Amino acid sequence: MFQFVSDNVLMVLTILGAVVSFLASFIGLISKKKPILILSILAILGFTVGISYQVYNYNQKQEDERRKAAKEQITEAAQRARDNVVNEINLAVQQTKITVDSIAQQLNKTTLQEVATELVSISSSGNIYFEETAAFAKGSPEMWHNYAGWLASLRGHMVAPSLSLTVNANYHYDSGLLLAYLLTSEATRGRLKDVVSQHSAWHNFPAEEIYLEAFAPNMAHLQWVLFYDVPRQLPVAYAEAQNFTQELMVYHRLKQHNKIDELLNAGRPNTIAELRKSFPSIQTAVFATKSPAELVKLMIDQQLALSVTSADKKTYVAKLVRMIQLAAKKD
Repeated sequence: MFQFVSDNVLMVLTILGAVVSFLASFIGLISKKKPILILSILAILGFTVGISYQVYNYNQKQEDERRKAAKEQITEAAQRARDNVVNEINLAVQQTKITVDSIAQQLNKTTLQEVATELVSISSSGNIYFEETAAFAKGSPEMWHNYAGWLASLRGHMVAPSLSLTVNANYHYDSGLLLAYLLTSEATRGRLKDVVSQHSAWHNFPAEEIYLEAFAPNMAHLQWVLFYDVPRQLPVAYAEAQNFTQELMVYHRLKQHNKIDELLNAGRPNTIAELRKSFPSIQTAVFATKSPAELVKLMIDQQLALSVTSADKKTYVAKLVRMIQLAAKKD
């Protein structure tokens, strides 16, 4: 009620004045006793209402002036802050330009193998005992055994095990089986053996428990997921396997397998863009250069902590911090 009166003071005072005038007229007509006294009282009330309105109007004007002055001060302060930020940005850009050129120069004579890690998958390795369509379309247990064995064989190698997926290729990916592949490691092979061999178990197994074993330290486990489009040449996106697995487990727990299956098998030009909406871990910073100097410039310019690049039919993942550290050692 008070808020209404505060927001509508003029209207309330107008109504009150009308009521006072009505009461004065009404009482003057029906009262035979002391009409002058009553009218005087009502006149005083009317005068009080008028004075109150004038006081309110004055206070409101003062408040408006204070707000206007405060707004001008805030605007002026904001403008000064913007000017300072612009000056700092201009200075940082000049300093960064020098730094970028210096880093790139130090990496001129390095190779991708020195600054990045090679990504390998069982498909790209040319393993004749693994066929992606059979693995994900039919869920062949033999394909999974080959995959698990290949993964274990990489222990000690200076490469990053990866799982490659190809969209728009008429493959049929099952998100439950895909999750089993993502959770495969030396430590989990025994638990996943029965899961993979039974279609009914793909969507109903304790993924969270297995996850803790799959990505345990010092284990040969999956590190990256590479996404390809047709024609299958360079990857179009990538994701850290651990993060992608966590996100997929959420859908697994929510029984939203059909939603993910539809995304993976949509067969539309914007499949990767749609997947990224559901999987924040998927990134598209993919380049095609074998020059570390060029790559570091691209990454700094686009503010990328890591990226994937392909050259000479091989794929690498590069971390900006590693490249800068190497450049600093060469300085």
